[in-house]
Amino acid sequence: MAKIIPFKAVRPPAHVAHLVASRSYVSYKPVDLKRKLIENPFSFIHIINPEFGQAKRTRPNTIARFEKVKHRYEEFCSEGILVSDEIAAFYIYRQVTPIGVFTGIICGVSIDDYFAGRIKIHEHTITLREEIFSKYLDTCGFNAEPVLLTYRENNAEIKTLIGARTTARPECDFTTTDRHRHQLWAIREPAIVSKIQKSFAGIDDLYIADGHHRMASSALLGQKKRAAADNYDPAALYNYTLAMIMPAEQLEIQPFHRLITIGCPRDEAELLEQLSADFVITKENTRIVPDEKRLWGMRIASGWYSLRLKQSHHSNSKSEQLDAMILTRKILEPVYGITDQKTDKRIRFIPGNESLTTFENSIDSGSCSALFTLHKVDAEELFAVADAEEVMPPKSTWIAPKLRSGLTIMQLN
Repeated sequence: MAKIIPFKAVRPPAHVAHLVASRSYVSYKPVDLKRKLIENPFSFIHIINPEFGQAKRTRPNTIARFEKVKHRYEEFCSEGILVSDEIAAFYIYRQVTPIGVFTGIICGVSIDDYFAGRIKIHEHTITLREEIFSKYLDTCGFNAEPVLLTYRENNAEIKTLIGARTTARPECDFTTTDRHRHQLWAIREPAIVSKIQKSFAGIDDLYIADGHHRMASSALLGQKKRAAADNYDPAALYNYTLAMIMPAEQLEIQPFHRLITIGCPRDEAELLEQLSADFVITKENTRIVPDEKRLWGMRIASGWYSLRLKQSHHSNSKSEQLDAMILTRKILEPVYGITDQKTDKRIRFIPGNESLTTFENSIDSGSCSALFTLHKVDAEELFAVADAEEVMPPKSTWIAPKLRSGLTIMQLN
């Protein structure tokens, strides 16, 4: 049973929404970030980076920095760049991209569902990051980046309710320079809000597709707020996390490929000999990005090879059945000695939506030694791992849509 609530979003008026909403702060390269901050005074990243252009700066991830973020946010509100809705609503968001059309509902989800295991995870979080982001939320008093949640069944009533609203003109409709169109509708009518809530109450489990740390941090903040209050208010928004929910059939799931740096030099003849114990190795004339499971591509200085397991692989563990885990067990650990992919500097993760040409060139130039390409994880594998209370290897999935910050902000105070 999934509990969701409408909320009064703080959001940019339609005429500046295209200028305010931004990609995640960490997704910008430094040069692009600087140019964006110089050229666009309305961008939400001015809130996240409130000291741009100032000589004296606070230390990152400190209360002092978070207070600066809060102050910049309040300035955006006072200037009318961000405005609070007067009536709580569910927000239907559609993103139209070259790789697909994604439609979901932006709402608040209960942290109690997370504690009870009804919002399921497939990766571990880092306690320090949870603590930092929890302090950030508490100090700033707002949440601007939705967690992306998904579910198995494509609920017919939810689909109908959302579909009926999206036939109307959007309240917000703009296209960004990456050729992604963003559309937003608000559902405020109490009867329809109630129908949507009842429909989601019929869904047993939600699954985190993207945003494990954001979910965990919001839950941690709620715990602390409850513990500090004699009689906490169950309707307070610190009991909820900002989320966008969409059915799994709409997600675009791509793999992360593995690039091995020059820190792991290997004689190629010796490498091929070692891998031949577990894999049928075939020299290929073209780039290999696997279109089926139990197949991997390998690019080394002598070119591309396909790797196929000689024997079928069975395991009672759902995570051990993943191609990324088999690569870890059969190649990364025994061949390259990479046992902790989260911290080992000799491995890089390449999102499946990126061109591989640059990384092939890095192998030819000698700055990297090998590239391993993988087939994508499907939604049922993600569900199976989460249902078994297991976790995937680091960077097993690159999932779209990537949501914009600052489009619908949940005010926590």
